[in-house]
Amino acid sequence: MRKLFTNIKGDAFGGITAGIVALPLALAFGVSSGLGPAAGLYGAIFISFFAAFFGGNQHTNIRTNCSYDSS
Repeated sequence: MRKLFTNIKGDAFGGITAGIVALPLALAFGVSSGLGPAAGLYGAIFISFFAAFFGGNQHTNIRTNCSYDSS
């Protein structure tokens, strides 16, 4: 259990940083699609949860713009 919380500070900082980067990107995707900024936010939230629960393996890195790197 101790090993689970060893990187909690870095993980929290990384999550906040990714959220700050993803917010304007999601708003821009929503506006550019013509559906409005709210649609971009909902899309980013649902795609992120979908990718986290159903996608990937130990070699896949899901990025803030929902592209992935399988290196």
